[in-house]
Amino acid sequence: MKTIGFLWYLLRRKNYITLVAAFVTITFVLAAVCAPLLYDWDTATRVSLSSALLSPSTIHPLGTDELGRDLLARIVWGARITLVVALVSVTIAMVLGILIGSLCGYYENWFTGGVMRFMDFMIAFPRTLLAIIVVTVLGSGVLSLTLAIGISTIPANVRLFRGPVLALKRRQFTVAAKALGARDLSVLFSHILPNMMSLVIIQGTLSLAEAILIGSGLSFLGLGPQPPTPEWGAMIAASRSHITSHPHVIFAPGITLFAVILAFNLVGDALRDYVDPRSRKAI
Repeated sequence: MKTIGFLWYLLRRKNYITLVAAFVTITFVLAAVCAPLLYDWDTATRVSLSSALLSPSTIHPLGTDELGRDLLARIVWGARITLVVALVSVTIAMVLGILIGSLCGYYENWFTGGVMRFMDFMIAFPRTLLAIIVVTVLGSGVLSLTLAIGISTIPANVRLFRGPVLALKRRQFTVAAKALGARDLSVLFSHILPNMMSLVIIQGTLSLAEAILIGSGLSFLGLGPQPPTPEWGAMIAASRSHITSHPHVIFAPGITLFAVILAFNLVGDALRDYVDPRSRKAI
């Protein structure tokens, strides 16, 4: 129902660009979920040199790559891998970020102050560089890529969610709950965190776009899933030598990656307006 309400909000605001972005996002998720029903794994990974670098056709709608593998099948399976990595890494970052940020915001003492200084130290590193360090330590693969993105995102989330907790714990409803004998954890999880759900939803959506971008960037550098696993960043890296002779090989994963990241960012920006009461008054 909330999804329908959001789409109706976009339609009433005549925000057709974001409607298209929402359609792209839904298509991406459906393709990832239904990948085994659309193409079998062999179609995406089986080498067939006799079919290498074929142009788009009815048999291969997006053509084939340098090893004769169907590009559409690899993009669909790549969407599945990308979605899993993004969802799990964002979940790790959001859960730990909210937990640590909330505790550091609610309890102000020397220990939580030290935790925040450590988070500031971590934020000083570029996220991609921090993710590269984690992957280097853990080794390349889907699991290490997921953990690298999640760990590199935690410090920013801690800083983001600490601020609202600092403000909400001084509000009258929080003070009243404490006056009635509510325990600290009850106040935090029953009164403060529910008032932050809109921020959680928005940050989660925007973080998905960032996770997809960082994951593809690491795979482009060879630090993600190894061949023959289809991954968009690795597909772009492998097709660089064919950019002039067979541009469809690099355009297919490149445009797909661009469209999905742009769609998540547009939907995230629209969600920010949707949950803002000042924006909804115009409806």
